[in-house]
Amino acid sequence: MSNKRKKIGIVTILDVANFGSMLQAYALGTIIQRLNYEVEFVNYWRQDYTTKNKVRTFLKDKTLGNVAKRCLFALAALLFYAPIRIRVRHFVTKKFKFTRKYTSFNDIKNNPPNIDIGIFGSDQIWNSSYNGGIDRIFWGDFGSFPHIAYAASSGLESFENNELPEIKHLLANFKSISVRESQTCEYLHNLGFPEVQHVLDPSLLLTAEEWKVSIGYQKNTSKRAAMQEYLLVYSVERFNNDFIFSQARRIADKLNLKVYVVCTTYPVKAKKYGVDKIYAMANVPVFLRLIADAKFIIASSFHGTAFAINFNKDFITISPNKYNIRMESIVKQFGLEDRVIKTNEIDIFDLKSINYETINTKLTQARKDSLSFIRSSLS
Repeated sequence: MSNKRKKIGIVTILDVANFGSMLQAYALGTIIQRLNYEVEFVNYWRQDYTTKNKVRTFLKDKTLGNVAKRCLFALAALLFYAPIRIRVRHFVTKKFKFTRKYTSFNDIKNNPPNIDIGIFGSDQIWNSSYNGGIDRIFWGDFGSFPHIAYAASSGLESFENNELPEIKHLLANFKSISVRESQTCEYLHNLGFPEVQHVLDPSLLLTAEEWKVSIGYQKNTSKRAAMQEYLLVYSVERFNNDFIFSQARRIADKLNLKVYVVCTTYPVKAKKYGVDKIYAMANVPVFLRLIADAKFIIASSFHGTAFAINFNKDFITISPNKYNIRMESIVKQFGLEDRVIKTNEIDIFDLKSINYETINTKLTQARKDSLSFIRSSLS
């Protein structure tokens, strides 16, 4: 069977309203298509991420405030959650084929997709805390086709001891394994899987110029654009917004920049920090254009950090409250540890400038190594 006829099924997280999830999926699908394979995404929707469960979660979440506030959040989820997800997913669904919808392990186990090879990753598909336990779909416990893990992430320092026997059994079924975090790579080596490789997140496999082409980007060179130079905030840390936005305002004032915020929903507290413009309920092309034109980026997200690096932007990253090895791995890989802050305020003029000539050389080599893994795994 020739490469052109082989169908590669990608199993990843696609049931969330998250820019990073869609961008990594789009990038991996694009790379595999370039290698002359057919791509089809496995259309898996987790039960915990249904609109019904989102509404139930907001109603029970006492951190949101009193019952009235919780009901307001629940109503917003009921009205807007599904349309927002469709809007964000469109960047992937308009280009790639999808299998029929799966919502349970038993369904996919009994009726596996008709694919020749399965690729599992990236994103936190192996995070049992995030996924409410071992999600056997993300661990490839179905189908008789060859299984490949590409840039799979757990976000965790280690797995729970009671999970290890099952995880080792599941890993043994993979033809080849690569992970996104260097710490996870070393950890799996120590668990008895020395062949595991450390590779780039799929979003970094495409260059900044290739991302721009994907959205038909054209730089705005007008005088008005020059007057509206901005610092961009992209955060997925709802409970750390006070610190994130206060840092954004302080740094923007020092650099004489506007403060823009981009999100898939609406950052309800942003206005009290003097945010100049909010791109709420944005889609993926809007996110990429804002990244491309930003003068400075503050990210509290793995993919926000990855795109800041890929687009050679001046930036800082606010360390997330959990699953920190994602951020630690990428900044260490490119020598940018000083760009991550937790609760301490920093003076940006004290930071050493980022040497993107050196970083781009490392990134180019990492792309070659990662593509080599994909080619050899699929062959």
